Amino acid sequence: MNSKMLQRQLKKLNLNPEEGPVNKKEWQDLIKLIDVTYNEYENHLYRSHNTLNVATDELQRLYTELEAKSSQKIQVLDSKLQNIMSMAPCIIMWLDNQGYIEGCNDYFRQLLNFNESLDNKKITLSDLDLHTLQVRAEEFIKSNLQQTSFTKQIANYYFKMTLNKMVGQNKISILGFDVTEDFNKQNTINQIQAKAVQSSKLAVLGELAAGVAHEINNPLMILTSVAFVVQKHIEQNKFDQLPEKLEKIQSTITRISRIVNGLRTYARDGENDPMMPVNIADVILESLELCVESIRYQNIEITFDNQMTIPAIVSCRDTQISQVILNLISNAKDAVLPLKEKWIKVILRQVEKNVVLEVMDSGSGISLDIREQIFQPFFTTKDVGNGTGLGLSISNEIIKTHYGRLFVDHNHPNTCFTIELPLA
Repeated sequence: MNSKMLQRQLKKLNLNPEEGPVNKKEWQDLIKLIDVTYNEYENHLYRSHNTLNVATDELQRLYTELEAKSSQKIQVLDSKLQNIMSMAPCIIMWLDNQGYIEGCNDYFRQLLNFNESLDNKKITLSDLDLHTLQVRAEEFIKSNLQQTSFTKQIANYYFKMTLNKMVGQNKISILGFDVTEDFNKQNTINQIQAKAVQSSKLAVLGELAAGVAHEINNPLMILTSVAFVVQKHIEQNKFDQLPEKLEKIQSTITRISRIVNGLRTYARDGENDPMMPVNIADVILESLELCVESIRYQNIEITFDNQMTIPAIVSCRDTQISQVILNLISNAKDAVLPLKEKWIKVILRQVEKNVVLEVMDSGSGISLDIREQIFQPFFTTKDVGNGTGLGLSISNEIIKTHYGRLFVDHNHPNTCFTIELPLA
């Protein structure tokens, strides 16, 4: 109010000397008005200052109260977290960006009988004989990954370890859940599967036994006959025909050797063999050496048509590929036995970057009602006691581990099982 009056009074006041002297009363009124206005502003500032001080004190009180409550809540949460960590039936720990352990729970301590304090100490997992875990942790810290998991044996147990990068902190957390029971179950399943594979192989081998014996017996008879002729020639000093006879002996021995090697290769468990570059045509020939005689003995025509224009080199375990080939040929043999027209054809050809191996027979294909079941374990169309029902199931899994496909070509007029494998 007084500030506006002061402005009006200043306008009325004559401050120009050329217009005459200043009115004394007006000056006195102006000075009084200035004093009143100043006092009003001073009082206003004093009241504002007091109000600000009160507000500041209230804010400080609220901040102190909030800080106390927050600290209390943090302590409660920290206590709960410590209780959870102490009771958790799993490994919990965290490492800094150098790979040093910053903290761990009681479960981890009890597992390793680790009682040392971590305060102001630089302890790594390697110091606790967990060298491989330390290496994995350091690799993870340096990587761009946010999470990684793997199975790790610690003491006598197996753990599913999960490493995470902590949000907003240059640290990683490690959680480990005991999966020993699941691991042992899977190990048992793997052992049963391995035995099933071997049983399936032996079942096929049993079917081939008579033919293999015949395959070896024939060249042995040839060796006996040629050896007798050689002996007679020596007695009669007829040496001109000896090179031919010796060559015959050598080729016959080579044939027996191929049969024995094929038998040895097939009978051996090759599951843990490394993948090696192999000419699959050689694997087919070695497999045929084991079964061709027994198949022909049952009046079944069997042929091999190699249509490859380059070596059919694939990265494989030749023992397992031989098992698949013999399984398919054995199934084809059983399928055509009741038929009037009996034949089996093995064809090897190239389609783009794949090797295609077809085992076809004179059958009329797979009926619609069993197409979805033929690759399932224990499914068989053979009479009880004549088949395990594992051959196709195992063969399918073997080809999958070789990054290939095993399927039935339903567009073929006859029964045709096809294997596709990538060229090496």
